[in-house]
Amino acid sequence: MNLKEWAIANGVHPHTAYRWFREGTLPVPAQRVGPRTILVNIDANTAPEAVGGLGLYARVSCHDQKSDLERQVARLSEWAAKTGNKVVRVESEVASGMNGARSK
Repeated sequence: MNLKEWAIANGVHPHTAYRWFREGTLPVPAQRVGPRTILVNIDANTAPEAVGGLGLYARVSCHDQKSDLERQVARLSEWAAKTGNKVVRVESEVASGMNGARSK
């Protein structure tokens, strides 16, 4: 399957998938077979554990909700531990959804 088809099937924008390929962070094996063609090797048994783990993301809209942010991260971490998934990254931020220039 080519990279664009894989990206659409997995809910990822094709540009993001290509960036992941260039950076070496694409969660599935892929190889360039032509100047404009990248093929993705799909294994039906690929799960988050097989590609390194999970990244957790939590966000609140204002600084007054800082304690809510900590509770969100704790709940997500608890869920990951309960389901047996390894957490490899946790991102949290305080930012309004109206701002399109968020750092993360």
